[in-house]
Amino acid sequence: MDDTQRPTLVLKTGAGEIDLLNPTPEQVNVDDMLHNLSQIKRWCGAGKLSVLQHMMVVSQLLHGVGESRVTVLAGLTHDLHEYATGDIPAPLLTGLMYDDGKVLHRVMDMQRYIQVAIQARLDIDLTGADMYAVQRADERARRWEEMDLLERLTADQEITLDTADQVVTKYRRGLKQLGADI
Repeated sequence: MDDTQRPTLVLKTGAGEIDLLNPTPEQVNVDDMLHNLSQIKRWCGAGKLSVLQHMMVVSQLLHGVGESRVTVLAGLTHDLHEYATGDIPAPLLTGLMYDDGKVLHRVMDMQRYIQVAIQARLDIDLTGADMYAVQRADERARRWEEMDLLERLTADQEITLDTADQVVTKYRRGLKQLGADI
């Protein structure tokens, strides 16, 4: 079955909706996305940071080691797909599948489809090298979160545990500074 033959699986995301199996840039509602991500806590709700705050930390880590503007933007946007799927811890994510009535697919594939649509919506073009640097920074941020060094991490990166609305405002400002088309 090629991508054009995938069945639909529509999810309401706030004011908009997105077809999880066939997402398009036009279906990506940036306001819904940022609102949802400011509310979703990392690690299935057990984390202290929201997904939006986590992406801000990753982008600041990349900026701090002198990565390019595009790589920093990649860090700021690497988990945007989670506005539709939620934050699913990696050990669980690797085994999750969905059945489209014809074949089983990995949930990671669904997340990839959504991420591609979001990047097209925001006019972001990333390379494998950008994503490799993001993976390294993401792992570093995760280790800090696991070791409960969150206060040090957020202070070092000038990210505070603000309200959801304050986080959305800071995040939008960061996207604009990095040239994302929002």
